[in-house]
Amino acid sequence: MPREASAGGVVIRENAGHWEVAVIRPHGRLLWALPKGHVDPGETPEQTACREVREETGLIVSLMAPLGEIRYVYQFRGQRIFKRVHFFLFRYQEGDLGPLPGPRIEVDEVRWVPVGQLVPLLGYKGEKAVASRAMRWLRAQGLIPEAPSPASVAGKEGA
Repeated sequence: MPREASAGGVVIRENAGHWEVAVIRPHGRLLWALPKGHVDPGETPEQTACREVREETGLIVSLMAPLGEIRYVYQFRGQRIFKRVHFFLFRYQEGDLGPLPGPRIEVDEVRWVPVGQLVPLLGYKGEKAVASRAMRWLRAQGLIPEAPSPASVAGKEGA
């Protein structure tokens, strides 16, 4: 079975005291996703992820932490392909949100969303898992607050 490797990232920034994450809407799709793309010959997954984030969002980022990988099999022209996608957590450094112009349109829309909306917004199961890992890492570092427990939410509803 042919194999492919891609890499991408979760890009965060602090804006007016709140954390936000950059998401893309891939060309021709109605769902939201994380920026990612194929690893080019001679590139490391980290280099690919930085390049793809720049190409698909217009942002320059710095590496914070690896987030692991997702693996899946997909069909293309009747052939099954095994794919691994490496993900990294990045912090926004500079740039304006919007895909870079190029010969192919890969992204229809790019936007910042509050970190609390990231996991439910993403359209792919594997990317939801990666986003959840990123949120756990950010909480462990004390960068974003702990998520409320279901018991504390239930207690507030009765108040």
